[in-house]
Amino acid sequence: MLGQTFYHQTIRKYVALFGTLFNDINIEKKDSGGNVLSRQKVPIAYGPKQKFLTRINQDASLDRQVAIQLPRLGFEMTGMAYDPVRKLNTMGSLTHKETINGNRNVKKMFNPSPYIFDFSLYAFVENAEDGTQILEQILPFFTPEFNVTVNIITDMGISIDIPIVIQSATSEDSYEGEFSARRTIIWTISFMMKGFIYPDIKTGQKIIKTIEVAFKEVADANATDVNNELHLETSTPFARDQFLLETGSYLLTEDSTTELGLDNIIASVKIVPEGGANTYITPGDDFDANTTITFYSPPVDYNDATGTYE
Repeated sequence: MLGQTFYHQTIRKYVALFGTLFNDINIEKKDSGGNVLSRQKVPIAYGPKQKFLTRINQDASLDRQVAIQLPRLGFEMTGMAYDPVRKLNTMGSLTHKETINGNRNVKKMFNPSPYIFDFSLYAFVENAEDGTQILEQILPFFTPEFNVTVNIITDMGISIDIPIVIQSATSEDSYEGEFSARRTIIWTISFMMKGFIYPDIKTGQKIIKTIEVAFKEVADANATDVNNELHLETSTPFARDQFLLETGSYLLTEDSTTELGLDNIIASVKIVPEGGANTYITPGDDFDANTTITFYSPPVDYNDATGTYE
């Protein structure tokens, strides 16, 4: 879209993150003395609730090897919506430095867009005791949110905390029909995940480390010691831009006829990082800079080829 092709697998990572949270839930069977008779790990898979129910109902006896055994967990992403409350400055950006084969490179990315992802977790059990065991291994950790740190954009070194907020937990008993029909209790737990969708990465970004400003003297042919015009050169040849003042005079900001005005310079200001223009600086670094102010009398010309004042 818009001439950009990229894929960070962000939504895929959110789905994998959600499923990973619940992949270590176990059900224990105990005797009257409290001794553990068996311990069963509850499997989890991605899929809609109706898909699991259809599979269970088609093989109620669970005699076939391909049958779905209970208890079992299933989950799915049910929707997503923009979250204006967490909106960031659209023009804000994230930067990342890297050095490959001795070459320094800066990657840039504009701020991501905040989205809310809705997830549903389904617990399919045969009896109420198994369902409550599963719930008590999940609910205490959400108060009402649970934060997980994710390396969301590895190329940019971006790790963020993802809040997962529990919304509700409801139960459904599908025990219908004949007495021989199998009973299935379904617990549905709704969650809300607060994530971000990231734009494309721009590479080859340069860091401005040196700033140089030259001031030139411009006066009318009849002027004596006082200049009555201020000229500020821009980079558009053959253009004339000006401000009309209340007095009827003009503040001329562009009067190029061929190219940038490089002559009649009376002063220059140059700001360079301490250590020189080749000092290794990355976005976010604190560094000292040296400021040099030079006055020229008589005025000099700037040599664009050599970068010097002559």
